[in-house]
Amino acid sequence: MLATLAAFLMSLAAVSAQGPITNRMPPATMRGTIVEVTCFRQHGAATVNTPEQIACAKQRMAEGGRLGILTEGDGLFQITGRFSANKYARLAPFIGQRVDVSGAEVVISNNYDYKSFEAEKISKVKSEK
Repeated sequence: MLATLAAFLMSLAAVSAQGPITNRMPPATMRGTIVEVTCFRQHGAATVNTPEQIACAKQRMAEGGRLGILTEGDGLFQITGRFSANKYARLAPFIGQRVDVSGAEVVISNNYDYKSFEAEKISKVKSEK
């Protein structure tokens, strides 16, 4: 119970630091690749899983970067909520990998730069042969 309460409070702190959520869409699962937002904008979509863009992402994360998911169809969403806590510590191992992320798209007050997705669960996409 105490751990659940602590996780909830950390989630609230992470989201409140980004501004209040003004709208939450229905739950969804997005498939895509985890990227660092600035490196993605610099290097482009064609190189999201290359060593160069992954190295860029790891360097940016050490400097306080932001992680997102480049979806297969809906574009780039910055990850918010509990997966953004502690400098994206739970999400960083997935940089450059195809994943399924469950959660909900959220609209954050005064955010016109990017779409946001509040992640609740992540899993690596198994090889499709």
